[in-house]
Amino acid sequence: MKRYLCTLLVFACVQTPIAPGATPLTTYRIETVAGNGRTGDGGPATAAQLSTIQGVAADHLGNLYISETDNQRIRKISSIGVITTLAGNGTAGYSGDGGPATDAQLNLPYGIAVDLAGYVYVADLGNNCVRRIGLDGIITTIAGTGRKGTSLDGGVATDAALLAPRNVAVDGAGNLFISEFEGHRVRKVSPDGLIWTVAGTGVAGLGADTGLAANTQLAFPAGLTLDRYGVLYIADSANDRVRKILPGGNIATVMAGVSLPQLNKPIAVAVDLSGYVFVVDAVAGVYRYDTVSKVLTKVAGAGAQGVSATHDAALDSAGNLFIADGFQIHRVDGHGQIQTVAGDGYVHIGDGGAATDGWLFQPSAVALGRGGNLYIADTGTERVRQVTVSGIISTIAGTGGVNSYVDAVPAVAANLNSPMGVAVDAAGNILIADTAHSRILQIGADGVVHNVAGTGLAGLGTEGLPPFLTQVFSPEAVCLDRSGTLYIADTSNHRILQAPLSGKVAVAAGNGALGAAGDNGKARLAELYQPSGCALDSSGNLFIADTRNNRLRKVTPLPAGIVTTVAGTGDPAFGGDEAPATASRLSGPRGVAVDDNGNIFIADTGNHRIRQITPDGVIHTIAGQNGAGFAGDGGPSTSSQLNSPGGLFLDATGTLYLADTNNNRVRRLVPDSMLPPDPIVLSPTLTAVNAASQRQGPVAPGEIVSIFGLRIGPVTAVPGTFDASGLLSNLVGGTEVRFDGVPAPLFYVQSAQVNAQVPYTVAGATLTHMEVLYLGQSAGTLDLPVAAAAPALFTIAINQDGSTNSQSSPAPRGTILTFFATGEGLTDGANISGQPAPAPYPRPVLPVSLAIAGVNADLLYAGAVPGGVGVLQVNARVPGGFVSPGPTAIELTLGNFTAPATFWLK
Repeated sequence: MKRYLCTLLVFACVQTPIAPGATPLTTYRIETVAGNGRTGDGGPATAAQLSTIQGVAADHLGNLYISETDNQRIRKISSIGVITTLAGNGTAGYSGDGGPATDAQLNLPYGIAVDLAGYVYVADLGNNCVRRIGLDGIITTIAGTGRKGTSLDGGVATDAALLAPRNVAVDGAGNLFISEFEGHRVRKVSPDGLIWTVAGTGVAGLGADTGLAANTQLAFPAGLTLDRYGVLYIADSANDRVRKILPGGNIATVMAGVSLPQLNKPIAVAVDLSGYVFVVDAVAGVYRYDTVSKVLTKVAGAGAQGVSATHDAALDSAGNLFIADGFQIHRVDGHGQIQTVAGDGYVHIGDGGAATDGWLFQPSAVALGRGGNLYIADTGTERVRQVTVSGIISTIAGTGGVNSYVDAVPAVAANLNSPMGVAVDAAGNILIADTAHSRILQIGADGVVHNVAGTGLAGLGTEGLPPFLTQVFSPEAVCLDRSGTLYIADTSNHRILQAPLSGKVAVAAGNGALGAAGDNGKARLAELYQPSGCALDSSGNLFIADTRNNRLRKVTPLPAGIVTTVAGTGDPAFGGDEAPATASRLSGPRGVAVDDNGNIFIADTGNHRIRQITPDGVIHTIAGQNGAGFAGDGGPSTSSQLNSPGGLFLDATGTLYLADTNNNRVRRLVPDSMLPPDPIVLSPTLTAVNAASQRQGPVAPGEIVSIFGLRIGPVTAVPGTFDASGLLSNLVGGTEVRFDGVPAPLFYVQSAQVNAQVPYTVAGATLTHMEVLYLGQSAGTLDLPVAAAAPALFTIAINQDGSTNSQSSPAPRGTILTFFATGEGLTDGANISGQPAPAPYPRPVLPVSLAIAGVNADLLYAGAVPGGVGVLQVNARVPGGFVSPGPTAIELTLGNFTAPATFWLK
């Protein structure tokens, strides 16, 4: 019966492969499918989604300033709680001096300070400089050249090299203090612009509290603050103590981990008007230290109310303490009450709404399920997200917390920790690389999560054990071969594992030692360096994003498993386009995808590009340009800008999905062959007809309709498929059809024709509004009348012996004929759109009759085609002596609705 249904539903059963080398380089347009660039500016600070906050400062007017480090911005929170961007355009880099700070590029802005006049100072850590934002909003560099290094005292600060300036403080006289984290010193820039060392020798160590601070060793000095008397306090982080520089320049220890064992790794410090010292400990939380009684009291963090992680702290003139806690700022008042004043903490991230209105944070990987649902490893929010084919985003795994993993619970209640990889197997199970938990997890159809690989204890597991008993170490990617075998990028063990879930683990590539050796030999004996992406082609070749080796490696099918380099020389730079890929240069590639025509796609992460190796071995840039940024949506992908792209996924239509990680978006490259001309013009001739009769008229619930128009689908026809839940997909080849907003199951799509099932939700209506969307944009609308039934027969009938009825193969009198129709309306079944008919097979609610040569035939069966969608099967006996030889009229009736055309039977 299946071969007849394929014909009836115009379902493309056979796809002709393209001959290798016959296809020219594909061109693409780029678009965002999830995530947005909105920052929350102009709204309540408590509603903003913030990235990791590493610095906080307060001015005397009640305004707060925060360094949103991972989003490369400085934000200001006014005294009435409104948030705005003060500096940074959101992309890492160095630019903008002398112009508006909001247009400038920062690179990991860290510590922040504000002086009495309102000037804001930023430790631009990644740029190895300190920058100042004036009252007019203009940004300038006031210390550092951008070069990482050391310089002698007494020179001009803007000519001096710095070693990782981490934090800043400014006193009432205009002196700027800078902690050089990797330089193990604290420097001072005087008002005349000269730079001096005030503490540290430049060599890490624990110097004695005797003599001048400039002659005493520090170890990774971090936070700085000044008290009301101008005494400078230093969080001497690796020495586990807080120190201060006394008048005259001598150094003293305020508190130390030896005498105060709670003090583990102090990274920030603040002092109030009463002389209490507040210290932020990276491990233990925030403490208040009474320098007179020597009592240390916990204020927040690590189990105290309201705060979990702590990065920095500052005091305002009223004595309120502000704590930078990951994605939020908390205020602790004089009574110890904690209140959140900035950051939503990624609680309200747009779930239940349009994916392009939702928030992502550092997504790392993407994968499509069989039905077209998109899955995202949303690393920064500690979740896995789903985008349905209708564009709605939700969370399917993770709570946002990073506590211990608990097995066999609903995935939405499970704690994930930096999930960085995602894949979907043929059965629709979702596999997750739960990186910081050193596990591989699986979500089944019941929504319950199970540990399937890794023990949760990071280590170098041995071969030959079941996957769930094999230790892995920070796995960052998972991929599957065509047989469903799982491969794991065991990233920190520098190897790729083959891990069949019902078998034993074997090493596919990497000997566990970091390095780059081994090409042209056994892959299991070769060296990798933190591989973080993998993909397999239909021949079983394994492709590895060998990230820290700046290469793409290929492993031939196991067990032979020979490794070669197919792209990258190992030099972390950009180069080699339009030349052999083996001579190209990559920078930290983190994603790879392959097709069956020999094309390889690479996320060249550090170069902010997507590159393609064509079957001739030549490499090309197909998306992104020099430098990080966000641009290009709706236009050619070669004109776009990306920001550290990560995981890739290539679908059956040739559309490439990518995690645009530091743009906090998922984007896709759609082949121009699938795109209508820009702008899209609504089809002037959009029509809908019954798929059997090819006539216009009312539509019925569950009916199959053919829709004709212009540019309503891809140039190349794409057949429908069934999704992981067993339903016919409602997004095929970039096309979607909605009836009153409800997506319709699709059988077939092409640029001029779409075959769809009318959703059962139209039942009871008199009119339905149909809209065809292609690549997310409307391609035409139509208002259609609705009837309880709109029956029509397909022009095919099957004789009792299984042959197709024809003039040469007529039906004898008294034998049984099988007919097919659509438009029967509601049935006595579940009436689920797109669901293959299950047993017991549903029957129409309306009575069915079939007349042959004007005589009602004896009906043996009138119900759904077993396993069919939207197709009615009628088995009828041909009347005996009433039917004359030759062509015979057939009429189908359901209730009061008769098929509009007569079917002539031989």
